[in-house]
Order: sequence, then C-alpha cells, then structure tokens
Amino acid sequence: MFFRSTLRGQKGGVLLIAFVLSLLFGGLTAQAQDRMPTQTIIENELAQAIEYIFQEDYAKADSVSSALVNRFPQHPAGYFMKGILEWKRGYYLEDFNKYNKKTLKWLKKAVDVAKKNIKKNPNDASAYFFGGGAYGYQGSVYARKKSWLKTGYAAFRGIRYLEKAIELDSTLYDVYYGSGLYHVLASHQAGVVKWIQKLLPIPSGDEQLGIRYLQLAAEKGHFTNLAALAALAMAYVYYEERYDEAIALLEPLVHRYPKNLDFSTSLINAYFYKGLTEGATDWNRLLELVHYTESYVRSRNYQLDHWWRDKLEFIAGYSFYMKGQFELAEPLLREYCTKHSKKGDSYLTGLGYLTLGKMADLRGNRQLAITFYKKVQKYEAMGNEKAIAAQLIAAPFHGEKPLIRFVGAYAELPDRP
Repeated sequence: MFFRSTLRGQKGGVLLIAFVLSLLFGGLTAQAQDRMPTQTIIENELAQAIEYIFQEDYAKADSVSSALVNRFPQHPAGYFMKGILEWKRGYYLEDFNKYNKKTLKWLKKAVDVAKKNIKKNPNDASAYFFGGGAYGYQGSVYARKKSWLKTGYAAFRGIRYLEKAIELDSTLYDVYYGSGLYHVLASHQAGVVKWIQKLLPIPSGDEQLGIRYLQLAAEKGHFTNLAALAALAMAYVYYEERYDEAIALLEPLVHRYPKNLDFSTSLINAYFYKGLTEGATDWNRLLELVHYTESYVRSRNYQLDHWWRDKLEFIAGYSFYMKGQFELAEPLLREYCTKHSKKGDSYLTGLGYLTLGKMADLRGNRQLAITFYKKVQKYEAMGNEKAIAAQLIAAPFHGEKPLIRFVGAYAELPDRP
C-alpha cells in the first residue's frame, strides 16, 4: 500500500503495488440511509465505491466517492477513495503521470481531515487507518516520480499511522493489510531505498510478519479481505516461490472480476514465473490470460503502459516456445529483443536471446544459435541464463529442461518489465 512495485514492474526502485480494497454491497435507498447511524452509512457507501473500483467502473466509483465527500466532508473516507480512484485510473496507462496531481490532491485532503479528527479524538483508530493509507498511496505516486525523499517521508508517516491504529484497536483487521504489505515489500529493498530507510528511519520490514498480517486481513478484514488475498499472492510469487498457492488465490479473483487488471496481470505473472522456476506451468491457461487481457485493453481503448504491453508480448512468445510452436514464438521474441536492445532496458532481453538461440539450435542453425547465445552475456540476468548460454556455446541445445531459475529480478529491477 505504500510504494509502487508491483504487481506491475514499473517506475520506482521501491515498493508496491497498489491494490485497492474490496467488498460487495448493494445500493441503499435514501430513506434507509437516513435511519442508519452515520458510521454505517459511510461504511456501506465506502464498500460500494470499493466494489466499483474493483470492477473498473470508474464513473460509478467517482459518483459514490463524490457523494461521500459532499455528505460527510469531515470524514476522510470520501477523500481517500477519490485519491485511490485517480490513482487507479492511470495505473496501467502510458500517460499515468497526468493523474498524479489529482491523486495527490485528494490524498493530502484525506490526511488533513484525518489529522483534524485525531486532534479531536487521539484514540480514533479509524482516522489513523485512513491517514496511514493516504500517506501510503502518496508514497506510491512519489515513487513513480522518483522523488525518493518524499517517498520515504510518506512511508515514514504512513507506517506509523497504521501501527498506531493497531495499537489503539487490534481488532481493526483492515489495518493489517497496509501494514502487512509494507513489511513484506520493505524487507526486499536495496540501494537508495535502504539509505532512505536508515535516514528517517523507516522500519526495514519483516517479511514473515507481513505475511501473517496479510493472512489476518484476508481472514477477518471487512474492507481489505480480497485485497489482502491478492497481496499474499504477490508475496508468494515474487518472494516465496509459492506459485501454486498464488494461483489458487488469484484464479477466483480473476473469475469474479474479469475486468480487473491488477488481478489478471498478477495471475499472468504467477503462471509465467512458475514456468521459469519449475520448468512447467499451464502454458495454455497463460496464453488465454494474455490474449484476454490484450483484447480487453483494446476494447477499452487503453494506451497500456509500454512495459506491460511489451511484457505481455514476451510472455506470449515464450509460452509458444514452450508449447513447441516456434513459428509463433520467434517473431514475438525477436520483436521484444529489438525493442529492448539497449543494455539495462529490460531484464527479459537476455532470456529472449537465449530462447531464440535454443530455437535456432533445434532447427540446426548452429551459427545463428551461437550468435544469439553471445548476445545473452550483454544483458541483465533474471536467472542463470548467462551460465546456460555459456554452456550452449560449447555444446548445442537438444531439448528444454528446467534450467532457468527465477531469482527475484522483478523485485530488484522494478523500472523494467
């Protein structure tokens, strides 16, 4: 919830993915709302806005969130949801930066209102929850802008707000989502992020504590249960290598929310990294997910961020290769390697050239295969593809084995797909 990572492999060198909250509630009549306590009305409307965001029905989400702001201007919930809505609008798009200003405007307002409520009532755990969440998403925006000190400050404030909320009310289980996600992601940072963590100081994170918190939110959270499931899946894929468990968590979410790109891209990654690590996955299901996602993006006229757009093409190409459909695999992998030919541009380029070399070897074109294997050495590695390329320069490739092992490059190289 604090920084941007991933779920997307995008801008930052810091944390996160920013999943939103979830829960399904139907609409309430104005008469029924008038008879309800204020907190119940806010929770119901908040849940409805969350549901619309999960459905990627942003118009309806905006309507409900705006109504919350207008009706309850002294509560942070509406401002918080408006901020998340703007963040989500641009999350996967090429021009995501144009949403930053509105996102920060609403999130800062949510923090301001939360602070006023805390000043009136220092024991208001809910205000700390919304304030911490708003700081977290601010950190996500600053991370994408590579404003590292602002990112660190937002994390510094956000995790303390959430920890205070837990201290005040340990049964406010929704708080464990943001705190758990922070601990998981903060435990895997390096470079400038580690420096900022020490400077402020920001807690370095405890992965296993974070996973326990996410499990608690998934089991008992009122608003964040599904988001916590998705965050658990993210941790299982990128840090724990528990791919089957991640897939089991994500498949029902994709079935329930087929338009949600967070869930579908996370499931794509789960199948893909399972295949890289274990040498086998459901390649047919992976291709189905890739093609559906590409079709959905076209139907919405989305200008998908180029990293994800290209990564989907790479995954399709690699899946075709693993299925033995070289005539479909080769043009996609060649195109990817051409687009990302600059060193440091993508950690998949080396794997692409290795795969092209294998196909050339299997076709009996040894000279071309060696040319591709030599190219592998020029690029960043996500696994042991450089060592394999060196072996295959000495002896031809005769068949696929589970040699490429994913070692967490997604987390270490989040600027690239």
